[in-house]
Amino acid sequence: MTKDQLVNALKEAVGGTPYGDMLVDEAAETYGDKDKKYGQDMKDRLDDRLGILKAYERIHKDAGQEAKATTEAEKIAIVEKALAALK
Repeated sequence: MTKDQLVNALKEAVGGTPYGDMLVDEAAETYGDKDKKYGQDMKDRLDDRLGILKAYERIHKDAGQEAKATTEAEKIAIVEKALAALK
């Protein structure tokens, strides 16, 4: 996938939200960095982010902080859409 294809796929899937736009910007900035940062491409970064967000959602739920858990759940949905767009 070229940089333009990657950015366009993510814009179409998750653009228009602050968190989605941040992911699109990250994809544009880090494209081609696969050899520089732990050998990760954007899909790997999104997989890592998804795991972290799910952990924080669970932590917030366990602490009774429903508003924070809901915010994390919204971010999870955006990351899942982004991952689906990269398949």
